Amino acid sequence: MNKPMTKALVSCPKSPTDTPLCRRDYLWLLISSCLSLPAISQDGSVQESSLALSLRAKPWSSEGITLDFPPLADTGNAVPLQMHIQAPQGLKLTQIEIILPENPNPVALTLQWPTPQDQVKFQTRLRLAASQSVWVIGKYTDGSQRARSAATIITSTACLDGT
Repeated sequence: MNKPMTKALVSCPKSPTDTPLCRRDYLWLLISSCLSLPAISQDGSVQESSLALSLRAKPWSSEGITLDFPPLADTGNAVPLQMHIQAPQGLKLTQIEIILPENPNPVALTLQWPTPQDQVKFQTRLRLAASQSVWVIGKYTDGSQRARSAATIITSTACLDGT
């Protein structure tokens, strides 16, 4: 005489004071943790955004631009950036852009001067969403552009809310 096998169904706890997690909770934790990770390629490197790839693909000259940017930062909330831009002989600087390609709003700062400048020394703090290269692009009176980038690794992100 064969008895039908019965399985005990385990249900999720009904009240918030119940501490055991059910399978749905584990699945939700797994999915949410995977979605919060950056895209990692098969070789283990983090994939860059299309903006970062297009900036890196341009044949920029970085002559006259120096950046002081930490290669490692504990948090992306306020990463210090110091720059010094010296215009080439016969040209003057008309505009500076700071671009953070991995941030939700990638153009962090645009500075324009009513009278072009020979050199600019500037320092600020940037809010970074992830580890990335920060780009400083200088535009000159003849319409040419020069750029330099500096990479940093962030151990704790700052821009998860889209700001």
